[in-house]
Amino acid sequence: MKYIATFLVIVIGLIYWPINIFYLWVQKWYFKEKERDLVIKWAFAPFYWVLVAIVSAISYPYEKIANLAGH
Repeated sequence: MKYIATFLVIVIGLIYWPINIFYLWVQKWYFKEKERDLVIKWAFAPFYWVLVAIVSAISYPYEKIANLAGH
């Protein structure tokens, strides 16, 4: 079971890592811009929250499987 969990951690990590890096970059940009421009705040908010949902949906199983694998 531990080998399967380790394999799943690697596979999901290959998907999760680039998406998380992109999310952190967008978050930094969005939080800075939403204070300066209300149009950016309201026009980009749905895209930002979709990205939050995607990252959250991937990170939860990734962390649970990583705990099973002992990482």
